[in-house]
Amino acid sequence: MGDHTEYIAKHIDTDLRFWRRPDVDFANDKPEDDIKKMHVSDETHRVQIQDIRGQESSYTLDKNGFVYLSHEMPDLDKVSDKEHVQDTIIPLTEELVRKMSVAPPQNKHACPVLGAAERFHRTGATRTVTFVHRVRFLAADTSLLANNRAPAHDVHSDFTPTGALHYLKTVVPDEQERNRLLAGRVLIINVWRPLKTIKRDPLTVCDWSSDNIQDEGVPTRLKLLSGWNELGRYAFSPSQRWCYLNGQQPNEPLLFTQFDNSKMGKGGFTVPHTAFVDPEYSDSAARESLEIKMFAFV
Repeated sequence: MGDHTEYIAKHIDTDLRFWRRPDVDFANDKPEDDIKKMHVSDETHRVQIQDIRGQESSYTLDKNGFVYLSHEMPDLDKVSDKEHVQDTIIPLTEELVRKMSVAPPQNKHACPVLGAAERFHRTGATRTVTFVHRVRFLAADTSLLANNRAPAHDVHSDFTPTGALHYLKTVVPDEQERNRLLAGRVLIINVWRPLKTIKRDPLTVCDWSSDNIQDEGVPTRLKLLSGWNELGRYAFSPSQRWCYLNGQQPNEPLLFTQFDNSKMGKGGFTVPHTAFVDPEYSDSAARESLEIKMFAFV
């Protein structure tokens, strides 16, 4: 990965599925009823997804809520091996988050490669805790709720600030320890990595610096078998800027923020995202990707 001066960007006009802001009460529903209500309330809008290849270094977690990095991961073909994921992939991914650059590189043409210390400003995260990892591939059973492995084709964030703080109780059950951590910076980072070059169903993220994006979120609380989660659904606005990286490779992970308690005044940086249809590859083989979600404590 790198900034390519002669690259011709492939912007894509496509339909995204948004939330219609209906008056819906989820409080007394069964989990499967919640999902049905969410889909009834969908509406689609035509948007242009901007290909940012060649401009990767212009985007950062602090400014935009997402960043693409160059990072090799060994033996990605072993993602079905739970022991390999736990012993190798997750630790290396957590290390990437702890060492990654938050501020933009001084040289705007430089690609932030892990190991190039002069290009890094450490986040200061001393602790990272992965709480879920998921391999995504084509599946059709929407009744599986959060366990569904199909690419998610609706604009959403994994948490609202309320949902993130509630989930933190699961990760850090001790209230005194939790309060100590919340006195510092607490983030949820989603690390999304292709297992093969992405063609079908690429992932797009909304630039959090888009005008008023934090005001377009609609908290949606869902009951799960293990309790509840509050995720964000998003209404459409023409001011939203949607981005992706054309032909994203396995060594080009996308990191995007799903919560940042240091930016509660800016909506907590719960970055909306969704899979989308690239007409050129709509009949290609199913997308394969790995997502790892973690708390990062600074």
